Amino acid sequence: MGPEELFFSTTDVRGVIRQGNSVFVRVSGYPLDELLGTAHNVVRHPDMPAGAFRLMWDSLAAGTPVAVYVCNRTKAGDHYWVCAVVSPLHDGFVSVRVAPTPEAVDLVSEVYVEAVRVERDAAAAGLSRREVAERGAQAIVATLATYGFSSYEEFMHVALPLEISARGHRVSEAHQRSAATGDVASVLAGTGALADQLDAMVESLATYQALGDELADAAVHVLDMAHRLEVSVHTAQQASALVAEKSPVLSNVARVMAQPMTDAVTALAQLPEDFSRLRGDIGRVRFQIALTALYDEMAAAFAAEVHDGVAPASSLTAVPLLCDAAETSVAEMAAQVEKVNGDLQHVAALVSEAGTLLDDFRRFIGQWRHLVLRHARAALAEQVRPIDEELTTSWQWTEQLRALGRQASSAVVRFDRDAAHAHLEAVREPARRLAAG
Repeated sequence: MGPEELFFSTTDVRGVIRQGNSVFVRVSGYPLDELLGTAHNVVRHPDMPAGAFRLMWDSLAAGTPVAVYVCNRTKAGDHYWVCAVVSPLHDGFVSVRVAPTPEAVDLVSEVYVEAVRVERDAAAAGLSRREVAERGAQAIVATLATYGFSSYEEFMHVALPLEISARGHRVSEAHQRSAATGDVASVLAGTGALADQLDAMVESLATYQALGDELADAAVHVLDMAHRLEVSVHTAQQASALVAEKSPVLSNVARVMAQPMTDAVTALAQLPEDFSRLRGDIGRVRFQIALTALYDEMAAAFAAEVHDGVAPASSLTAVPLLCDAAETSVAEMAAQVEKVNGDLQHVAALVSEAGTLLDDFRRFIGQWRHLVLRHARAALAEQVRPIDEELTTSWQWTEQLRALGRQASSAVVRFDRDAAHAHLEAVREPARRLAAG
């Protein structure tokens, strides 16, 4: 299976194959007439855990696309791996598969071995087929958690963009045909224009994803500093008690400054959850971009095959379906972009609020430090020194967090949905004419 090749198929809601392309035929070893009208599990490998398909069908039943790594079996009994992307479409499903990276296959193989073991134990215990599959799905999610993924959704939101990125520009360029004319040229021009738009989106999102990671890192340090400053407050209160009779004002200030410190810690403690939501929404946009790019590339591959004489013009009946699937993905992408922009503004506001609360605390502790210098410098020197060190370090991290917050405040992810729609129309209409004529 070449790196530039793409499997394609459509099925009805029961998984019975309606369409397939030349790559599916060649790699599976089944003639097209044997595939059509047959359940897609004709190529299922016995070593595949049922849990992987449970995860897939659960997503599709919810009306959402899914990416899943699958080991299939050829007619001759050999096996091959694919990264399969499946989307609900009209009265069935559309699927595009790519050759996965070796690193992904290594990881997923380990995950699936554990799932198969769990499923065999469940079957031996007399559980039903559905219960066995559910146990397998739970095992897959649990094993992925050991690799740092909080859910299967998070895993596929990371995995699919990496697979598309690994294919690179050389793959999409492999389907362009400079000598093409007429409607074939129009289809290829439309797919190329959409690919360029998606590439620009990927670049901007990489910047915002890096910003989100930096914000999360800075927030962890600032929250840690804040917790340590809370300890400093107690230290200041204890130190003030030592000289309470001589300088009661120190105790009063030390008592009052505890509240803004508590407020700051409370505000900072909210940030990790908000940063997690930002990264999650960015991941969803990246997934939708990868999904759209894959459908776009598949449309280009069909047009290239027709140009090369490898496939008849009638094969282009699949292209409008791909455009429909891409339109759904584009709509979801637009909604997710709005969420990311809202997340960025929300995060910026929270960072600003936390910084203001920390500034309030610093003013109080600054007053306390000034009073120490006036009334108890010698008596409290040992207690003051670690407080000063914590304040200096926390100020540096707080300033870094605020600078990142200002970046988030001015950040805007731009996506022109109308332009994407126009590119898809430029693909859909000439493909329909070619298929019909």
